[in-house]
Amino acid sequence: MRLFEAQGYDATTMEQIAQQSDVAKGTLYNHFPTKEAILAHWVHLELAADTQRLHEAIDPKAGFTAQLAGLLDASAEWSERYRAYLLDYFRFRFLNIESELGGGDRSAPRDLSGLFEALIAAGQQAGTLRADVPAAHLAGLLHHLYFGALMRWLTLPGLVLRDEFAVVVDLFVGGARTAPKTSARRRVP
Repeated sequence: MRLFEAQGYDATTMEQIAQQSDVAKGTLYNHFPTKEAILAHWVHLELAADTQRLHEAIDPKAGFTAQLAGLLDASAEWSERYRAYLLDYFRFRFLNIESELGGGDRSAPRDLSGLFEALIAAGQQAGTLRADVPAAHLAGLLHHLYFGALMRWLTLPGLVLRDEFAVVVDLFVGGARTAPKTSARRRVP
């Protein structure tokens, strides 16, 4: 990461990484065939370290909405710090989607799905979230909203990630329902 930060991700070569790491090029290529693989490995290490910290930082007395908003705020802070690398990271993940599917080793998280599921399960236990859909299913749906907000922020100039995540919280918690109308007029066909 030091090389990426010092000279930019695109300008950094695998040869420079091998030299900086004091390993042979062949050894580096055996473990990481591309610099995107190195980036993904680093992101996964960061996520593994941050997941425990984030889980412990969630206030168990706060309601689901506050907990989710706090988690997404922490994610926004991290994402803003590493924005320059995220599109390359996601591109790598999508190009290697077969290895990602079914690779749900919860001891080494690759995204926030596990935290989402834990929050949702707690909300279901507390009776604040619907329990007719399994927590894992709801977590997957929430993760899609989360990823969509991230991709909008990464690809559309001028967006504020925290604002995008606020929409995610509103949509997920509200179930994407519109507010009931004050006057219940029946539509005539």
